[in-house]
Amino acid sequence: MTTLTRSSNEPTKLGTFGGVFTPSLLTILGLVLFLRLGFVTGNVGLAQMLLILALSTSVSILTTISLAAIATNLRVGGGGVYFLVSRTLGPAAGGAIGMVLYLAMSVSVAFYSIGLGEAVASAAGWDNPNLPQMIAAVMIVGLVGLAWLGADIATRLQYVVMVLLIIAIAAYFIGVTPDLSMDLFRDSVGKPLAGGSFWVSFAIFFPAITGFTQGVAMSGDLRTPSKSITTGTFAAIGLSTVVYVLVVLTFVAAVPLQVLRDDTAIMRQLSLAPGLVDLGVIAATLSSAIASILGAPRVLQRLAADRVVKPLNPFAITTPIGDNPRRAVLLTAAIALATVALGDLDVVAPVISMFFLASYGMINYATYSEARAASTSFRPRFRFFDWRLSLLGTLACLGAIIAIDPLAGSLAGVAIFGLYRYLGNSVQQVRWADSTRSFHASKVRGHLRMMSGQTDARRDWRPVTVAFVPRDPERRAQLLTVSSWFEGGSGFTTAARIIPGRGPVARKHAARVQVELQNEIDEAGSGVYGRVVVANDLEAGVSAMLQAHGMGPISPNLALYSWYEIDDAERANSREYETMVRTGVRFGSHVGIVHAQGLDGGAPTRARRSRIAVWWSDDANGQLLTLLAWMATRTSVWSRATIEVWIACDHADDEHGDADRVAGLIDDARIPATIMGSARPEEFAGKAGTAQLVLAPLRVRNQAMLGPGGTSIDDMVEQLPTVVFVQHAIETRLDVQPENAEMIALFNAQDRAARTSERANALDREASSLMVTAELARMNCRDGDTDAERMVKEATAVASAAQRRYLDARARADEAWRLVQEMDPNAPTGAIDPKVWLESERARRSKKPRSHAQRNRS
Repeated sequence: MTTLTRSSNEPTKLGTFGGVFTPSLLTILGLVLFLRLGFVTGNVGLAQMLLILALSTSVSILTTISLAAIATNLRVGGGGVYFLVSRTLGPAAGGAIGMVLYLAMSVSVAFYSIGLGEAVASAAGWDNPNLPQMIAAVMIVGLVGLAWLGADIATRLQYVVMVLLIIAIAAYFIGVTPDLSMDLFRDSVGKPLAGGSFWVSFAIFFPAITGFTQGVAMSGDLRTPSKSITTGTFAAIGLSTVVYVLVVLTFVAAVPLQVLRDDTAIMRQLSLAPGLVDLGVIAATLSSAIASILGAPRVLQRLAADRVVKPLNPFAITTPIGDNPRRAVLLTAAIALATVALGDLDVVAPVISMFFLASYGMINYATYSEARAASTSFRPRFRFFDWRLSLLGTLACLGAIIAIDPLAGSLAGVAIFGLYRYLGNSVQQVRWADSTRSFHASKVRGHLRMMSGQTDARRDWRPVTVAFVPRDPERRAQLLTVSSWFEGGSGFTTAARIIPGRGPVARKHAARVQVELQNEIDEAGSGVYGRVVVANDLEAGVSAMLQAHGMGPISPNLALYSWYEIDDAERANSREYETMVRTGVRFGSHVGIVHAQGLDGGAPTRARRSRIAVWWSDDANGQLLTLLAWMATRTSVWSRATIEVWIACDHADDEHGDADRVAGLIDDARIPATIMGSARPEEFAGKAGTAQLVLAPLRVRNQAMLGPGGTSIDDMVEQLPTVVFVQHAIETRLDVQPENAEMIALFNAQDRAARTSERANALDREASSLMVTAELARMNCRDGDTDAERMVKEATAVASAAQRRYLDARARADEAWRLVQEMDPNAPTGAIDPKVWLESERARRSKKPRSHAQRNRS
C-alpha cells in the first residue's frame, strides 16, 4: 500500500482551531476582560452592560455573516480582510483598507507589548517608569523571532498561552462562587445614581470585540480558508460572548456597583489565586501581540504581491518553505519599535481603533454591494446570508464610529478616502476580477430603465458618436481626437471598423482587429470604445452599427467619417465611401466629415489664442454646429478658445436682420459666442481660414459632398485648417427649457391621440361583435321567415353603422398620431435628396469586386 507523505517544500497549513478559532478567541478575551469590564459594569449597571454587550456582539456577528458570505463565495487567498475587500470592491478600496489595517495591526503589536510590559512591572512591583517600554521592546524582538520561524511554531505557542488564559478564568469563577448573592444581584440591575454615560462606557468596552478578525488575517496559511474562517470566527465570538456574560453576571452578584467602578483590579481580588489573574493578563496581552505579529506581515505581503502600491513590491517575497513573509515581518517590527519609542500612545490609539472599525464596515459594505449588484457569480454557500444584514452591519459600524469617537473616526475616514483616491488614480492594471463591474452593470441597467420611461425633450442632448475609423493609424488618431472634443465630457464615442466579408476567415480577422484596435485605444487613454463588425459590405456594416449599436434610449446620433482625397481616377471607386456617408443620414444620425490639419498623430496643436469658427447657413444646422463648438470648449484643449459665428447671407439687405436674430438665439442659449457678421458663401474660406477649428454645414447629394454655397468639399479642405462638415438629421435646439409651449402642446397631442386610439379600439371590438351577431342571425334564418329576415337586416344595419363609426374613429386616431409625429422633436427633419435612396439601391445591385484602393480606404 502506498503512503502519501507531505513534501518537505510544501508549507504546513493550519486548521480551523489553530488558524482561526485560537487567535480570534485569545484576542477577544484580552485586557478589557481583566482590567476594564468591572469598571464598565459598575458604571452603567447590569441591564445597560448587557445592552452594551449585545450591541457590540451584534456588530461582530453581522460582520461575520458578511465575512462568511464572501469567504464561501470565492477561493480565499492570503491577506485576510484586504483580500476579501479587494476581490469585491476592487484594488482601490481594498488597497486603502489593506494599508490602514496593516498599519493598525503593526501599531497594535506595540500596544499589546506595552500592556504586557506594564503587567509584568506591576506584578513584580517595579516602579521605574521606563521599564514597561524596555520590556515591550524586548518582547517585540522576541515576537519577531517567533514570527521569523513561521506561523506553525507561533500557533503552538498560542496553545500554551490559551491554557494559561483558561486557568486564569477558571480560577476567577472558582473564587467568586462563594461570594454570589441574589439580593446584590437584584440591586445591581439598574444604573447607579453616580453612574457614567452609556456611550462613554460603550466606547471603553467596544475594543474588546475588535479582535474577532485576527484569524482571518491568517487566510493564506489555512488548509480550507472558506470553511475555517466561517466556523472558527463564529465559534470564537460565541464562546467569548458566553464568557463575558458569565463574568458580568458574577460581578454584579458578588460586588456592589460602586466597588466595581472604583477598583479596576476587582477580578484579581475575587480570584481563587490573584497571581493567576496576573498570569491571565500577561497571557491575554501576549496572545494578542502574537496574533498581530502574525497577521500584519501577511496583509502587507499580499498587498505587495498584488502590486497595488509600487513601493511595497519588495515585500512580496516569501521564504521558499512555508511562504513566510520575513521582509514584511521586519517592517512590522520596525513600526512597532518606533511606536514604543513614542511613549505616549493615547493620541493615536483612538484612530487605530477606528481603522479596525472601518475595515469591518467595508466587509459589510462589500458583501452588500456584491449582493445588490445581482452578480451572476455571487453564489455563497453560507445559507444564513441576507443583503439586509450586510447593510445593517455597515450602518452599525458607522454608528459605532460616531458613538465612540467622532473626531478619530473623521481622521480615519479622511486617511482611508485619501488612500482610496490615490490608489484609484495610480493603479493601472487590475490583476483580478472583482465585483465593481457587476455593480456598475446593475446601476446602468436601472438607469437605462428609468431613462426609457422619460420623454426625450432634447434638453440634454449628448453626442453618442460612432467614428468609422480608417485603417491609416494617423488619420484614425485624428478622427478620434476630434470626436473626443465633441464629447465635451458628457458624450460617448465608439471607434468602429467594418470588415467586409463573411465566414470564419472574416470573423477571425475581425477578432484580431478588435484586439489591436482596443489596445491602441487603451494606450491613448481617450476613453473611447472599440467595436469591429463583420458585414457583407461597407454599407451593410454602417447600417448595422447605426441601427443596432447602443442600448435602450442610448443610441447613435452622430456618425463621423475621415475625409480622403478623391481624384478623377478614383471617382468611380469612391461610391462606397459616399454610400457610407449617405447611410448615416438615412438612419437619422447627424453626419460629420473630418479633415484634420495640424494634428500630429491625434495630438492637437495649441495656439496662443484658439478660435473656433462656425458657419451658420440655416437655423437647423447652425444650432447643431454652435452646440458642438461649445461642447469642444468644455475640453482642456479648447477651454480658452473663442467661438466666432459667421452667418451666411446671399443679399446685403438680409445681413443685419439675420445677425440680430442669430445673436438672440445664441444669447438665449447662454453660449459665449461672438457674431462676426454676415458673409456670402464664396467668402467662407477667407473668413474662417484663420481659425484653428472650423465647423461648417454639409449637404449630402447624389455623388457629391457639398459645403457652404453648394461648393464641393474637394475644393475647400485645402484652404481650411482642421474642419468638420456636418449635416443635421434631427432637430437640435440650443435652448430648451424644462417647460415650454411646444413640449406642452406635444404632450397634449399625445394624450389626445391616445384617447382617440382607445375609443377606436373600443369601437373596433363593438363592431366585430355586432358583425358576428349579424352573421349568426343570417346563418340561422330560414327561407320565408319574415320576422327572422327583418331581424337579420336590422342586425346587419347596426353592424354596418358600428363599422363606419370605427373607421371614422381610426382615421381620426391616425391623423392625431400624424400630428404627434410632426410635433415630435425626435423625428428626423433633415432635408435629404430623394435620389439618395435610388442611387444607394442601384449601387447595391451593381456592386463590383473591391479594388485594392477601396480596401485600403475601408
